[in-house]
Amino acid sequence: MFTPKLIVTDLDGTALKNNKDIADETIAAFENCREKSIHVAIATARYIGGAAYYANKLHADFQILTDGTLVYQNGKLIYSRTMSVDMTNTIIDELKNYGYTSHIAIPTTTALYRYPYNPDDSSTNDNTPAKATKKSSDTLNLNDIKQDHSPGISFDIDKPFPEEACKIVAHISSDNDAKAIADKCGCAYFHYRGEDTYTFFHKKASKLDAIQQIADFINISLDDICAFGDDINDIEMIEHCGYGVAMENSLDIVKEKADFVTLSNEENGVAKALSQIIDIR
Repeated sequence: MFTPKLIVTDLDGTALKNNKDIADETIAAFENCREKSIHVAIATARYIGGAAYYANKLHADFQILTDGTLVYQNGKLIYSRTMSVDMTNTIIDELKNYGYTSHIAIPTTTALYRYPYNPDDSSTNDNTPAKATKKSSDTLNLNDIKQDHSPGISFDIDKPFPEEACKIVAHISSDNDAKAIADKCGCAYFHYRGEDTYTFFHKKASKLDAIQQIADFINISLDDICAFGDDINDIEMIEHCGYGVAMENSLDIVKEKADFVTLSNEENGVAKALSQIIDIR
C-alpha cells in the first residue's frame, strides 16, 4: 500500500464543501495523517488571509498560495515566484487599455493590493495579515478567516506599481483578450472555473513548481507525494506526484490524468480516499 510522506490538497471544490466548510470527517483524516508524521500542504489560489483558517483546520505544515507563487511553512514565507516590476506594470497597462479595471487584485510577498479600493467591504478582515509586515521573512498569524474578499490595500492604477506581483487577478469577459494580454506581456494566464475572473502569473509558476520546492525542502521526491484536486490548475500535480487523486466533481480532463477518482467534495471524497490510501481509520 502506498504511504505518502506528503499530502497536498486543493481547497475549493476539493477539501472544502460548496458552502466552504470542512467536514469533521475530513478534519479527522488529516489529524490522523499528522499523528502518523505525514506532512500536509494546502495548494490554493487563495491569499494568506483566506487560506489560513483552513491551513489550521487541516494541520497543514505548508501553505501553497496564490496559484503556487507563494509557499509558507506554518505562516513563514519560504519561497516565491514573482513577476518583475516591469511585467507587473505592463499587465496593468494592458488591462487599462482593454478597459478591464472593474476589479484588479495584486498579491505580493508583502501585501494584498486591490483596485478599486472598497473600504466598506467588511466581508472579511483578511487584509490584517497582509498589512502586518513589509518583511517577507516575518511570520504571519494564521487566523480564523474563511473567505477571501478583503478590501486589501488601495493602489493608484495611474501610478507605477512599486512591487513584483505574485499574480494579477482581473475580471475579463473574453478569453481572447486574456490570451492577447498574456502573450504581449510574456506571462501565463488562467481562467477560474465558473467565474469571469482571470489571473496572470509567471510562466514558471504552478502548484507543481511549489510542491517541488517543498519536496526539496524536506528531502523527498515527487513519488512520495499524494495530491488531490479538481480543476485545470491541479492537473500537473495530479499527473506528476506519486499518486494523483481527482474529485468526482472534477473536470473530465482532470480525471483522465488521475490515478484514482474519489467521491465529490460534497461527499467528503478526500477523507474517503485517504482511508483507502493509508490506514487512518
